[in-house]
Amino acid sequence: MTDSSGTVIVGFDLGHGETALAKAYADKDSEPAVMDLGATGGGRQHVTMVAEHPTRGVLVGRAAMDNGATGLQLAFKSPELTREEVRRPTTLFVRKVSEDAVERDQDLKGGRRPVRWVFGAPSGWNRELRGEYAELLRAAGLPGVDVVPESRAALLYARESGEVEIDPGRLAGAVLVVDLGSSTTDFTTVLGHRTGPPLDTGLPLGAGLIDRTILEQQLDRNPQGEALRELLQEDRSIRLVLELKCREVKETFFRTDRGKFAADPEATVGTVYPVKTRGGSLYFHIELTAGDMAAVLDTPQPSLDGRSWRQAYGDALGGAAAGLAGPPDAVLLTGGASRMHFVLEQTREVFGADRVFLGTEPEVAIARGLALAGRMSIRAAGFRADIRGLLDSDRVGSLVADRLPGLAEKLGEAVADGMTERHVIPAFRRWRAGQITTLDEMAAGISRALHAELTDPANTRLQEAIATWQNALRPDLEELTRPICRRRHLEPSAMALPAVRVSEGRLDVPVDAAAATEVLDNIASVVNVVVAGIVATTLFGAGTAIIAATGPFAVIVAFALLWAGLSEGKERALAKAREANIPPMARKVGGEARMVAKLQREAGAQEAALARAFGERFLEDGGQRLAQEISKGIAEDLEALADEAELLVR
Repeated sequence: MTDSSGTVIVGFDLGHGETALAKAYADKDSEPAVMDLGATGGGRQHVTMVAEHPTRGVLVGRAAMDNGATGLQLAFKSPELTREEVRRPTTLFVRKVSEDAVERDQDLKGGRRPVRWVFGAPSGWNRELRGEYAELLRAAGLPGVDVVPESRAALLYARESGEVEIDPGRLAGAVLVVDLGSSTTDFTTVLGHRTGPPLDTGLPLGAGLIDRTILEQQLDRNPQGEALRELLQEDRSIRLVLELKCREVKETFFRTDRGKFAADPEATVGTVYPVKTRGGSLYFHIELTAGDMAAVLDTPQPSLDGRSWRQAYGDALGGAAAGLAGPPDAVLLTGGASRMHFVLEQTREVFGADRVFLGTEPEVAIARGLALAGRMSIRAAGFRADIRGLLDSDRVGSLVADRLPGLAEKLGEAVADGMTERHVIPAFRRWRAGQITTLDEMAAGISRALHAELTDPANTRLQEAIATWQNALRPDLEELTRPICRRRHLEPSAMALPAVRVSEGRLDVPVDAAAATEVLDNIASVVNVVVAGIVATTLFGAGTAIIAATGPFAVIVAFALLWAGLSEGKERALAKAREANIPPMARKVGGEARMVAKLQREAGAQEAALARAFGERFLEDGGQRLAQEISKGIAEDLEALADEAELLVR
């Protein structure tokens, strides 16, 4: 296996509107550093824009707006990866940005260190789509590529960066990640470090809509607005450039101290951009006051069902809150658009000021989180190798096999405990009254009654026995995983299986559904199904013979032996006594009360003997299969726990 401890990880946040890169090292604990994009974009972040120039080749970022460039593409990130208008600009952009990064950073060139490129994907992209996206990125010339959910990257950024002042305990609970991008605002739940499904708002609630509204507002005011509109209809690339200029002024507005606008309502931020035409130049002026921005945010938007951006965001917050099982422990705002101060204010109004957190640099949070995710993945590889080694060693199977007699004992007790009062005495009375012909018929009837009782949804005795045994097994399993956790600097509890309980007549684990493991069969349901089958086989197969020869029923058989006699040998006498249709008068010898009292007096010892006999039979009927299925279920659950524990590897 290749040593990856010296790997350089590049978190590549390819956003719909902006892109940022951050770098980390697998063998260092320092925080990821945001990379200088230099000529590709000028600083720490640049526009996701690409074009081709006849002499200068592929241009990205603001350089793509140079005159002479053709095929300008902006905001091309999309799940529709088969479309050429998505594939080509993505490939061109990623190849150029990565080549520029390698050229500028000595650690990325010449094979000095292995390099891993980690890209983010919206939470709504499933595993298959993320895999297709990775293949597209490899086609851009990056052999080592990972794609992880952006919500996970945001969570890691909040946990590790120190820029978000948040109690680590909150991050281990229910976290709502709100990622405000140019095209969408994504709401994603993360519970116990496990990403849940995105909360779909069903609306294109992206900050780019604000940019387009500013563009329309400024065109309405511009003396050359009509000429500019005609030009925009002819050339879509010019519209994209002007939207970009509106975005830049919008960002300047929200970075400006609000006190400036409070002191002077006419204070403005703005710029002038010359648009070259065949006949000269047109000048696009942008001037924003606080009143102008308020008007933009409150403009009804057809794409938002006639609501303003601010109103639609508030409604989306309310919908996200309603879609959660309860108040989240934390709400994490990420994305450059989260700098808009009203976003923080509205989010706090819905979830509470003490629950909402915004880092100092939300626009590069995802890039840093992606670099952290890559570092964590490399370090976690050793942890996963340890877990696989444990599962391959069959130590879990040996442990289960050693403890299986204990489960058989519990099952025997579940069957036999209290059966004298519930089944044997009533059956004896029916036999004595002549309603049952032979003792074998009585034993068979008791067997059927026990099975019906144990399979009744209202009767949880069998499930309680299984739960008790499984919970007693948990500390032994933790002893197997404890050395691995210590070696990887994890709390042993990270690999502790959840306690099993009985809920509504079935085995269950008290874990919120959003964080449930992805395995098909939880160990609880595996054991429940297998045990139920074995109990049914045992009761309907050997159960009659066991009941007829052991336990409280043996007291009745002993009475019958007195009538049948012992001269023919014990085995023959027992068979004859069980098969005989004893005369009604003989059945009543000794009196009912006396016989019932004897049954009750000897019930404890006789039921214990019957429980042992049933336990032995359970092991014979299905012990090997039971051990295999339980071991398989435990292995699957440990694998699922390892997926989650990876997020805790530092």
